[in-house]
Amino acid sequence: MKRKAIKAELRKESNTFPGYYKYELDIQEEDGSITKAVPAYGKDLQDALQRTVKHDKIEKVERVFSNLPYWVMIVVFMIYMTALSITSLKSGEMWPLITGVASLVVIILGVQYLTTEKEIKD
Repeated sequence: MKRKAIKAELRKESNTFPGYYKYELDIQEEDGSITKAVPAYGKDLQDALQRTVKHDKIEKVERVFSNLPYWVMIVVFMIYMTALSITSLKSGEMWPLITGVASLVVIILGVQYLTTEKEIKD
């Protein structure tokens, strides 16, 4: 059984972010237990629920990556850079290396953006 919201209450409109609302949700977990008064923020109830689901997915990814040792990430990085270098040397052009490094930077910045928590003070 999936998690589902069984009750939602509108608490108040945000003072710092006009147009956003604070909701309190009661969520039925996969094991059947109920978590009460989970705060959710959004433009409407559907937006608040989507933000809550997104936040939970990010927490799962963070748990997985926080358990990985640093050497695993270093090995993956070294393999990636070696493959880019070999491709660039064999083709005799620099675009594979430049494209690969640029995509790595975009991925790192994207992960950083997605895992940074935005704090709403209400």
